[in-house]
Amino acid sequence: MSRVKKTLVLLLALCVFTPGWAQKKAQIKKALADNVNFAGYVQVRWEGTLADELSHSFGIRRAYLGAGGKVTDWLGYRVLLTFPGASVSLYDACIDITPVKFAGLRVGQFLTPFGFEKQHSSSVILFPERTYASGHPGYFPIMDRDIGAMLYGTGKFFDVKVGMFNGRGRNLADDNNAKDLVGNLNFKFRDLFHVGGSYTMGTRTPDDTLLSEWDFNRWGAEMTLTPLDLWFAAEFMGGADDEVSLMTYYAEAGWTFKLDTRCLCGIQPAVRYESVDPDTDTDDDSESILTGGINLHFLPKHKAKLALCYRMIMEETASVDNDQAIAQLQVKFP
Repeated sequence: MSRVKKTLVLLLALCVFTPGWAQKKAQIKKALADNVNFAGYVQVRWEGTLADELSHSFGIRRAYLGAGGKVTDWLGYRVLLTFPGASVSLYDACIDITPVKFAGLRVGQFLTPFGFEKQHSSSVILFPERTYASGHPGYFPIMDRDIGAMLYGTGKFFDVKVGMFNGRGRNLADDNNAKDLVGNLNFKFRDLFHVGGSYTMGTRTPDDTLLSEWDFNRWGAEMTLTPLDLWFAAEFMGGADDEVSLMTYYAEAGWTFKLDTRCLCGIQPAVRYESVDPDTDTDDDSESILTGGINLHFLPKHKAKLALCYRMIMEETASVDNDQAIAQLQVKFP
């Protein structure tokens, strides 16, 4: 080995094995831990459809893995992946710029700021299945995640979000020059009560080139009431796709009985009623769902829970035996 190589090896060894280098490695690890936070959850379930003959199966309802953190005091990021079956899909990929504590700019792909339930994780909602107010392709379409930019601000008694988006959805480029405008404003009193409203409008381009573009809009009103261990929430939404008017609403309530046992920290009975009308000018096309159930919380903050519920699905006409019984186990971290 030449003298130059021996010198380089000696210098490298001194760097690695000196206390200063060990301290620097610890600082690097701490910086990574401070700037990267991992989170995720898994929901596995048994689901049965109660027809003349019980049809039931086991499945993975949702599986998410995300990472986020702060690069500096005013620059943050978030990435969220979901695993639908054997594939991987990008849900969130956004950057937050917060020059002041009470306001910021978010750019990238993320949840559009419309509605209340839709803006909350499926790991914390009251029942395993979302309501029509979170969007349903056949009954009440609402854009879930989209690519765009959003300004947001928060104060002691209010939160406001206003954004502009492509209007195409996740991982898709725009197909016209029009953009979706979305806004949400809500007023809050501590953690006890909040009321708010949302509005969105834009233009849709059909997949069929023989059809022309059409304008759409959606509006919504929301409220929550959470004194003591009560949970009550309600939303009412309406809108139009070109000349077709549609509406949906729900109300839900739950009460948590806290326990101090080794394996169970809370029991939450809950009930919800929801209804949707995909065309208010057409008779006999609405649908309603009455859901009742109980949530067993093994760990606080939804980190481990078992949700048991029964969904009574009521069609206005042409009734179908499609009521559902669901048992869903969730584990969430951190």
